[in-house]
Amino acid sequence: MNNIKITLEDLFNLPGAIIYNPDNYKPVSSVSIDSRNIPSNAIFIAIKGKKFNGHMFINDVVKKGAKAIIIDKSKLNKTKGIRIPIITVPDTTIALGNIACLWRKKLNTKIIAITGSAGKTSTKEILVQLLEEKFIVNKTLGNNNNHIGVPLTILNTNKKHDVLVAELGTNHFGEISYSANIIQPDYALITNISDSHLEFLGDRNGVLKENGL
Repeated sequence: MNNIKITLEDLFNLPGAIIYNPDNYKPVSSVSIDSRNIPSNAIFIAIKGKKFNGHMFINDVVKKGAKAIIIDKSKLNKTKGIRIPIITVPDTTIALGNIACLWRKKLNTKIIAITGSAGKTSTKEILVQLLEEKFIVNKTLGNNNNHIGVPLTILNTNKKHDVLVAELGTNHFGEISYSANIIQPDYALITNISDSHLEFLGDRNGVLKENGL
């Protein structure tokens, strides 16, 4: 059972956060950015991407039972009549990372981070198969290895997990550092350095610099 909770104090510690209806807040045990899937006792974070905007579904997630919502401060005018706690922040994607950092600090799970130009997924799967002989293991699902996927992987890990094997991907400078600061790995592995994402990283030296964790 997952007994990790996001408390009101945690939310007050989010940089730039303003909390509305705080007296209605009860600690939550899950976080979602998918308006189609709102687990029980969940907080919804409205993420804006290139092809989607979670702020369009605020009323839907409230009807589905979200216990609180985190939104961009510029969207507060879209929440009239909503009585559950509303947390406004300067950037909801950054807030997702900040909440994942809080979650990480409450875990006793050992975390192995894998990065590199190629072979991350196969290396992850080999490690998981070996570790599952003795431990309860969680892992990165699909391609959730970017600035959104890494926080979601952390938030999908709970105190029953002995080990998390996570992939960290990149195609721009600073992404590995950002993800590593969130995931705070106990062990880190670089599979290899090759000519990948050179349109943004320049050359192999750039790839090596970016993947240096």
